[in-house]
Amino acid sequence: MLIVQLIRSLLGYVEFTGTGGFPERFLNLCVKYRIPLWDLKNHGDSFTGKTTIHGYKSIRPAAHRSGVRLRIDTRRGLPFLTAKNKKRVGLLIGLLVAVLLVGVLSSRIWTVSVEGNDRIPEEQILAAAETLGVQMGARRKTLDTENFSEALLQKIDGLSWAALNIDSSKAIIEVRESIPKPEMADTQTPANIIAAEDGVLTKVEVYSGTAALPVDSAVLKGDLLISGVVKNLDNSETLKGAQGNVYAKVKRDMVFACPETPFVACSAVRERTLLYIFGLQIPFGRRTGDAAYTVRSYLSSGETSLPVGVFWERSAIYDSAYTLETPADKARYAVKKYAAAYKDLWAESVILETNITFDLKSEQPSVSGTILCEKEIGVNQEIFVEKISD
Repeated sequence: MLIVQLIRSLLGYVEFTGTGGFPERFLNLCVKYRIPLWDLKNHGDSFTGKTTIHGYKSIRPAAHRSGVRLRIDTRRGLPFLTAKNKKRVGLLIGLLVAVLLVGVLSSRIWTVSVEGNDRIPEEQILAAAETLGVQMGARRKTLDTENFSEALLQKIDGLSWAALNIDSSKAIIEVRESIPKPEMADTQTPANIIAAEDGVLTKVEVYSGTAALPVDSAVLKGDLLISGVVKNLDNSETLKGAQGNVYAKVKRDMVFACPETPFVACSAVRERTLLYIFGLQIPFGRRTGDAAYTVRSYLSSGETSLPVGVFWERSAIYDSAYTLETPADKARYAVKKYAAAYKDLWAESVILETNITFDLKSEQPSVSGTILCEKEIGVNQEIFVEKISD
């Protein structure tokens, strides 16, 4: 029924009202003349109905012979619409362009999403998929969904399965991450644990091997902490991979001042804007160079990004030398360097004692002193065994 209504709307039809005469004779004559009628309704002294444009032009003889007077109520359909707006050429052109644009856009990918990832960032998967042609604005017919899985698995480590599903104008990348193998400690390769730096031992935890020094012993870099040589009950010796954690108090010398060598400053910034429409980038301005970075902003509908937006490319040229002249600038530089070093030290150890001097009012401001901290200092060193041939 819907198709019939669509055809009638495209060809056009007329709604009419008939009064007087003999309606039954009128209907019989319409059947005889093969005039299509539908939606006929009786209203007592009158009746209404619908017919095609050609049918209404041929209906006059039937009405004349039956004495029925006809009146057009409404003209509907595409022919009447185009005739009414035939002088509005721009409207018709706009309608055709809109139909063409909808047809083109419906064949493109509007959104790309990732499902099933946990450890691997979504940005990394989308970047790899973009190199395979899966991106906003791509044509659906050009996407190779069959070979996409294997190609994506080769580009990204940590995936055990991947698939590309196309749902209308949406591209959905489904992935499964592989379960990482637990890191197994190497107990077969003979090895010692030695000190990575100077300090005073505070804790020695031995899981495999023999502790070489007790707690509170002072050690130098390279000293043996846990030996991989284990003595058996029969006084024989066995080589193992030493395992354990060794903690020590370590002193850090902190000296920061502004260097005399000049710094490199930014001398110029290049920028340009690009209009992004379904994969097509329209630049406004000159190229910014290979070292440029791009900031992307897409139109969105709720949480869904649309394949239309504006990109900004920006690159900076660092080729201008400068030095810090004022004591205040030099003091700020020294304090920032100290704060960064203290932050790194705090992340890798436990701060026990701080003895820092801030000399910030002199002509050459500086931050100096020592920090006592506790950290793990043990590192593995393989034991090389020389085989003596007979």
